Amino acid sequence: MKISFIIPPSLEEHPPAERVFGCNYGVYPIPNIFILYVAAILEKNGYEVKYIDAVTENWDKNKFEEYINNDNSDIYSFYTVFLSEETDKKAHKIIRKLKRNKPIIFFGPQPTFKPEKYIFDEKTFVVRGEPEYTFLELVQSLKKNKSLDKIKGISFLKNKKIIHTETRGVIENLNDLPFPARHLLNSKNYYNPKFSRKPFTVMITSRGCSHRCYYCIPNSSSFARELEWRKVKCDYSKPGVGLRSSWSVIEEFKQLKKEGYASISILDDQFIWGEKRAIEICNGIKKLDIEWGCLSRADHLNEKIVKAMSEAGCKYIDIGIESFDQKILDDIKKDMKVETLFKAITLLKKYKIDAKLNILMGVSPLQTKKSINKDIEISKRIGADLVMFQVCTPFPGTEFHDIALKNGWITTGDYIPTDPLKQSIIEYPNLSNKELKELLKKANKSFYLRLSYIFGRLIKTTSLSELKENIRTAWRLFGEGNNSNNSKKR
Repeated sequence: MKISFIIPPSLEEHPPAERVFGCNYGVYPIPNIFILYVAAILEKNGYEVKYIDAVTENWDKNKFEEYINNDNSDIYSFYTVFLSEETDKKAHKIIRKLKRNKPIIFFGPQPTFKPEKYIFDEKTFVVRGEPEYTFLELVQSLKKNKSLDKIKGISFLKNKKIIHTETRGVIENLNDLPFPARHLLNSKNYYNPKFSRKPFTVMITSRGCSHRCYYCIPNSSSFARELEWRKVKCDYSKPGVGLRSSWSVIEEFKQLKKEGYASISILDDQFIWGEKRAIEICNGIKKLDIEWGCLSRADHLNEKIVKAMSEAGCKYIDIGIESFDQKILDDIKKDMKVETLFKAITLLKKYKIDAKLNILMGVSPLQTKKSINKDIEISKRIGADLVMFQVCTPFPGTEFHDIALKNGWITTGDYIPTDPLKQSIIEYPNLSNKELKELLKKANKSFYLRLSYIFGRLIKTTSLSELKENIRTAWRLFGEGNNSNNSKKR
C-alpha cells in the first residue's frame, strides 16, 4: 500500500503557507518534520511512502494535476495549517476529480480545530491531535476495510453523519517514535540563513510548552496537540510537555552527522527544560562539529547552560521578547521580567551565540506607537543579531482570539488568513490597523537597512551561497504582501 504526503503549490493568489510554524507565508523553506514522523512510523510498519513538496520543487497547478493524474498512490494526505486551508481544499478537489475513490487524509492544527470543514465525502478522513499512532491505525483499517468506529482521534462521514471518535490523548513516550524519514526529502531545497553550512535539516526534542502566554500558538504540531486537548478540557489549559530523553536526542544528532547534515534547527517551542538535560545533550554532541540553533525562553537560560550550548556548536537562540515594556508583558501573561530579557541577551553575546529576537506589535491594548517605537530602538541599541517584527494575529483556538473577538479588535470581524510579517487584522482604540502596518514596515527598514547592520552581516558571511540565501530571505521579508483585502470588513 502506497501513501503520498503532499504539500501542494499555492492554489491561491498569495504565496504558499509555511506549515511547520503555520503562522506566515514563509521566509525560508523548512522541511516538514511532522509529516516525516508519520511517514517513518508507516515505513516501519511496511508501507511505501512518498513526500511531495511541490512548493520547493516550484510546481504550478498544471504540474500538480499532471503528477496526480499519473500517480498510483493508494492514499493521499495533507498536513493543513490555517493559512493553507483554501489551497488544500482545492488540492483535495483536484485529487477527487482525478482519483475518485482514493482515500484522502487531513491532519494538522486546522483539521484538528474544525474537522467537519474537511470531511467532504465518505472517502475523506481527519486525524486529530498527535497523529503518528492514529494515522497508522487508520491506514491499517482502510487497507483491511475494517470498521473505523473504535479508532481514537479521527473524524469521518458514515451514513451521512459526521463521526468524531474519542480523543486519543497525548503520546506518553516520545522515545518510542522512530526518527523522522528524512531520506524522503530533497535536502538541497532547504536552507536556514542563520547558518553558514549545508545541508540543513530540523529536529524536535520535545512537544508542547507549559507557559501561559495568552496570544501564543506553538509550532503547528504542538498546536494540534493543544487544540485536541482543549476540546476535552473546554478551557485554555495545555497537555504536559513531552520530552525525549537526552540519549535519544544525542543518537539522532549522531545519525544526522553520518547522513552528512551540517546544520540543524531544533524547532521545539522551548528547548531548555532543565539544566541537567540541556547540558547532557550539549556534552553528547559537542564533538560532532554540527551547527545548530533553537528556541528558548529567556528565563530558562543561565550562564552554565549558555556556555555549554556555545561549546556544543549552538549558533543562534530564538527568544520571544514580544515587548520591552513590563506592563505589556504582564498583560499578555508572559510571566517574564524585562531585566531577564536583557540578561539573557547579554549572556548570548558573551558566548558568541546570535540572539534572534521576536517582537510582537498589537499584542496588547496597552501598546502605543510610542511603546512600539521604543521596542524598535532598544532592539537596535542592544545589538540584536536578528529581529522578527510581526503583528500579533488572533489565531482561532487561542485565548487572544476570543478576547479580541469579544472586544471587537479584529478588523475583519473574525480571523481570516493573514501574514503577520506584512499584514494586520488587529486594531485598538489607541492603535489603528493602519498604524500597525506602518510600524511594521518602519521596524524592518530601520533595523535591517542600517549600514552598520549590513556591513556586520557581510563580515559574518562565509560563502557566496550564504550571501545568496540572505538576499533571498531579505527579498521575501521586504516584498509587499498581496493579501491587502485583509483590511476590509467582512
